[in-house]
Amino acid sequence: MNELEITELNGQRVLTTQQIADGYGAKTRTIVDNFNNNRNRFEEGKHFILLEGEYLRVFKRENENFGFAQNINKLYLWTEKGALLHAKSLGTDEAWDMYDILVDTYFKVQEEKQLPQTPEQQIALLAQGNVNLNKKVEQIENSVLDLTDRFGLPSNKAKVLQKKVASKVYMFTGGKYSNAHKKLGAKVFREFYKDLNNRFDVVKYSDIPLSRYDEATEYLDMWQPSFNTTLEIRGLNSQTSFDFEA
Repeated sequence: MNELEITELNGQRVLTTQQIADGYGAKTRTIVDNFNNNRNRFEEGKHFILLEGEYLRVFKRENENFGFAQNINKLYLWTEKGALLHAKSLGTDEAWDMYDILVDTYFKVQEEKQLPQTPEQQIALLAQGNVNLNKKVEQIENSVLDLTDRFGLPSNKAKVLQKKVASKVYMFTGGKYSNAHKKLGAKVFREFYKDLNNRFDVVKYSDIPLSRYDEATEYLDMWQPSFNTTLEIRGLNSQTSFDFEA
């Protein structure tokens, strides 16, 4: 495996089946057969990466120097752990010697390259770690908000809104025991919830997303019964005066 061509995928060094065979002094067919006979021991993503379709086409374009056949429809790339399993499968001194060389040179160079060498690089790595952590926290928070919105208002928020609605209706009808409330209270409740549900495009008020709870309470503060309903209330409670916005 003199002058080994460096093969990388997403920044990770890997080996082709041909490179494994050349380095371990074996035929490509032997490497393939060993893999098929021990398939349950090889884990995709850990020991090998399988490229197919568009991923394979892109990889072939970026690595034309390997001379991949144009008609291949899949390609196995072997990681350091995959190279170890192949060495174990062959069990020859030549395979083990080459594996040691791969670990000490081919794969180790990548690890050393990735480690921060200078204080500035180490500081940059720490800063990047904090950035990544903040992104993770933000992603989790967004996921929690998304789930919360999907399930609507929690029971405590729904009860608070329900009580506010009742107080608002009592205020408009002139009190819980007024003539207007006795005759029109249910109608005013229905009118409000219909308007609220239409405004927030929900079937029932408890389905309002938590992220819009403040908007819902603001809507409640500004809401008034329809003009005709207000006239009916005034007629039943002639002694009560209501401010009405035209």
